[in-house]
Amino acid sequence: MPEERGDYCYRPSVSLHEALANSERVFLTAHVDPDPDGLGSVLGLTRILQREGWDAIPVCIGRVPSFAPGLPGNEGLVSFPSRAAERQHLRSIMSPGDTLIVMDTPAASRMAAFYDVHRKILPDSTVINIDHHYTNEAFGRFNFVDPLAAATAEVVCDVLDASGMELDVESASCLMTALVADTQCFRTESTSPRSLLLAHRLWQAGAAIYPIQRLVFGSRALSGHRLWGAALDQMGARDGVVWTCVTEGMLEEASATIEEAEGLVDFLLSSRESKAAIVFKQQGDETKVSVRTIPGVDATKICGVFGGGGHQRASGCTIPSDARGAVAQMIPVALEEVRTGLPRG
Repeated sequence: MPEERGDYCYRPSVSLHEALANSERVFLTAHVDPDPDGLGSVLGLTRILQREGWDAIPVCIGRVPSFAPGLPGNEGLVSFPSRAAERQHLRSIMSPGDTLIVMDTPAASRMAAFYDVHRKILPDSTVINIDHHYTNEAFGRFNFVDPLAAATAEVVCDVLDASGMELDVESASCLMTALVADTQCFRTESTSPRSLLLAHRLWQAGAAIYPIQRLVFGSRALSGHRLWGAALDQMGARDGVVWTCVTEGMLEEASATIEEAEGLVDFLLSSRESKAAIVFKQQGDETKVSVRTIPGVDATKICGVFGGGGHQRASGCTIPSDARGAVAQMIPVALEEVRTGLPRG
């Protein structure tokens, strides 16, 4: 899709009204186990589409995150398992002709079991892809993708502007949650004047920043601190690469959930010595990996070796191995990227 840019914003050549022409039921979802940018964008746009008259249905694939109850519209979320094995006789919730809007998802396969179950239906449906990952595979009939955006929420708001759809306090609160979370309270390298201008606009619409940052960053349970302590005690470091593991045994001992490991990888990157930080989270017979890097080290090159992707500074992947095996496979790749990516001297 051709696109234009203003001083800061992304200007899509097609409006949502055009993309949604003849749509009756519209399902909205994000990647499996959604983060605040994914789920906030889903609920924010759902609110607006419902107000505009569409039958819009938000779907959460996998784990419903702990912050979800703080988002307007969360009571309407439809939960869908991340794996078909988690529910016998898993059936599709979409029908041919329905529309699917996918948020913050670089590849269709990141919808996990939802994609597997609906794979045969999607060719007969309108798929709208809204994202900011530069590794996005443009899998939609309509692709609203801007890699320069600091959060998918920024792209959503630009698409709304191009469509003449106004924000209200509920949608603004959801989108502010997405923006605050993905910019780490406006501290990431991708944060731009566009991000700050949008935050001001969302604040003017009624979305206060302080309670949102408390919801996302300031509501960790003590079990989460115990989990971090156990993981930090097992931390490894070599030549700019810092890593640790979160195992099922650690979760059980700390009485914690895997969601409470979120943010640990950013904490590891905050050390002076860190050039690349990695957290290996073992779940069953596979390990989910989160990677964060400083400028000059490309996280997508590290995760891409294992079929993952994301952003240059923040990427992830899944390795079919226990945590120890995943460490053995990935650390040499990360060390090589740090060695070749950063200037010497």
